[in-house]
Amino acid sequence: MLRKFQILALLLILCLGVCFASDSGTDFDGVRAFEILKRQCDFGPRVAGSQAARLCMEFIEKELRQYGLTVTRQYFTARSRLQGGVVTGVNIIGLYKGERPTSDIFALSAHWDSRPIAENDPNPELRRRPIIGANDGASGVAVLCEIARVLRERHYPGRILFLFFDLEDAGLPGSMDEWCLGSQYFASHSLQEYHITAGINFDMIGDRELNVKPDKLSMEGARKMTGDFFRLAQGRAPYQFSDILRDFDILDDHTPFLRRGIPWVNIIDFDYPYWHTHEDTPDKCSPISLQIIGSVAVEYIFGRCKKN
Repeated sequence: MLRKFQILALLLILCLGVCFASDSGTDFDGVRAFEILKRQCDFGPRVAGSQAARLCMEFIEKELRQYGLTVTRQYFTARSRLQGGVVTGVNIIGLYKGERPTSDIFALSAHWDSRPIAENDPNPELRRRPIIGANDGASGVAVLCEIARVLRERHYPGRILFLFFDLEDAGLPGSMDEWCLGSQYFASHSLQEYHITAGINFDMIGDRELNVKPDKLSMEGARKMTGDFFRLAQGRAPYQFSDILRDFDILDDHTPFLRRGIPWVNIIDFDYPYWHTHEDTPDKCSPISLQIIGSVAVEYIFGRCKKN
């Protein structure tokens, strides 16, 4: 028997199909995004330097290139005590160029690595093993890849930079400087190359029980953008988006950009009981959640383009 939440979500997805439809090929497809999520998990844990990471990187690059994006790899080294010292990571950068590109770039980001340990797993024997990271990692990548397809199909006129950061999840519990290593590197070395005016980060947005709240740091550093996004989202999906501000800081891939004065909104559902456990698997995620997030994001992106 479906619970009340699931029934409401199913009704909502039907409404979203009407709200965002122009024709079936140009809508954000939550089912397709879910398949991209599962494909990443099929590779195994995407820990830096692993065979699974290499295969996943090639998969993401192929997804982006088939929609006309220019794709480059940004190799970097960073120190991660969790992974035994100095480790090499790879940021995947995809540039979408529309027919009327401007000098300024709007960015979308997610992390594509998965956690090397499972410190929150209820089984102590499994806590030193890497996780699949279906929600924490694969969900954000899935949404970005599907957005890239929609931009191409709808002939989005501007420029969008797609950033897939590595080594986001390589920090020790309690540390503050060993997380988000890929975004830290990009923000320190690449901002002069790319004239990014603002961005949105997507993390842990596939949860079946989707409940996204405004991020405190986003509100402090990107108040207008955060407000605009959440007003739109609450109008489309009031049961999945809350206006209750989280009362704690979330260190994520938006943080290095906020520190440099670039507005960057973090869209994250941090109320996820399987976080950093081996239960973070595709069955805990839902194509409906991906559909909601992706459809709102696409509407926001096109609306922002019209205003600019």
